[in-house]
Amino acid sequence: MDVISVAAGIVLDGGKSVFITRRRLNQTFSGYWEFPGGKVEFEETPESALSRELSEELDIRVGEAQHYLTVDWHDANKKFVLDFFLILSYSGYPKGAEGQHGKWVPIKDLISKNSKFTFPDANKPIIQKLALDKESICSL
Repeated sequence: MDVISVAAGIVLDGGKSVFITRRRLNQTFSGYWEFPGGKVEFEETPESALSRELSEELDIRVGEAQHYLTVDWHDANKKFVLDFFLILSYSGYPKGAEGQHGKWVPIKDLISKNSKFTFPDANKPIIQKLALDKESICSL
C-alpha cells in the first residue's frame, strides 16, 4: 500500500481565526476547504515540507510551528499520514499564492454544526480537536 505523508498548517491570527484555502477545480476534492500544506517529499521532514508548502501556497515564511495532531487516513489503495501544525508565528500576509481562494475564518465557524465549510473526511479529526481546544488555542 502506498503511504503518502502530508504536512498541513493551521495558520492562526491572534488565536481566534484560522486561514483556510479552497481546493482548485483541477484537484481531488475540488471545491472543498482545507488547511494549507502538501506532500512531504523524499528526504524532507514534515517541518521542512510545511515551511516549503506554506511559502509556495500562501507566500508566508513560518517562524514558529508546533506539532498539533497526526491523522492516519486510508483511501482506496493509499494510506495518508497527515501531520498538522499550529503556526504560531510567520512573516508575510497569507494569500492564495497559487490561484486558490483563501480566507480567514473564526475557529467557531469551522466547528459549528451548521458550518458552511466542507472539508475532506480526513480533516474531521483535526476540526474535532480544534473544537475541544478552542479556548486554549485562542490564548496562544
